[in-house]
Amino acid sequence: MRQELFDGSVLREALRGAEKYIEAHIDELNLLNVFPVPDGDTGINMFVTLQAANKAVAAVNTQSAAVVTAAAARGALLGASGNSGVILSQILRGIAKGMEAKERFSCMHFAEALGVAAEMARRAVMNPVEGTILTVSSEASEMATRMAKRGASLRQAMSAIVRQSKKSVEKTPELMPLLKEAGVVDAGAKGLLYVFQGMRDHMSERVTKHKAKTRTLAPQAKSTSQSYGYDLQFLLQGTDMPLDKIRSKIETMGESVIVVGDSQLIRVHVHTPDPDAVLKYVRKVGEITNLVSENMDDQVREFREKHSKKDHSDS
Repeated sequence: MRQELFDGSVLREALRGAEKYIEAHIDELNLLNVFPVPDGDTGINMFVTLQAANKAVAAVNTQSAAVVTAAAARGALLGASGNSGVILSQILRGIAKGMEAKERFSCMHFAEALGVAAEMARRAVMNPVEGTILTVSSEASEMATRMAKRGASLRQAMSAIVRQSKKSVEKTPELMPLLKEAGVVDAGAKGLLYVFQGMRDHMSERVTKHKAKTRTLAPQAKSTSQSYGYDLQFLLQGTDMPLDKIRSKIETMGESVIVVGDSQLIRVHVHTPDPDAVLKYVRKVGEITNLVSENMDDQVREFREKHSKKDHSDS
């Protein structure tokens, strides 16, 4: 069966839809955020990343699927914020990789691109954990492939992807005890579900006004003596930079490490007790830009205090 072909305009609309859907649910995703650090910023980080991707796409004057997705991937990498944002940038990078040299694409091409995206997202994380955005990405790509092999249309495939993603999100507490203890689903996983929902609605020309839904989340019963360190993020620019070597070194200096990019542009995200040591090392191999260093202990305390006050005022 010959499948219908689409150009990059469909992907433009899909990415706009994803951004709008995430924007409408920022507060909800922030409140769900307990892993890897309960600092309430998953919704913001995913929105900022998609916003950067769409800004880059808007600057491209072509309807080539390859060019549109490549612009989105680079924009997302440059603008990625937080752990979830960097992983999302790698999902977009994988889609771009799958769309290379394609002016137009079919449902099967899209499914294959989602498969590449799932692999790239998983490779970006030092210790992949199930019950997160990675699980949703993998299971969504598997569903897309099944649908494409059945000869489904792109709209049918996107609807199936959303249905599968909902199931994947619902089971995240069973895969991660921390989520079950907190009584929530994974924020990044639900964020990716919302990305797919926004894409589906715009691809299907069923754009609706989404009203933000918020959810009250009580402060987590973690020891106040627990130290999270610093959330360090930056871009590293240079020539012939050894990506794998840099990633291996930074993995010894902190947690939640994501080091992605190529020999000329690298996005780094790490939770570390000693940001100065990380910066001292990377300055030997490239130039640092877009540097953000945030004290996660302060972030977590402020987040809990804010929602503790809200819970008391609501009671």
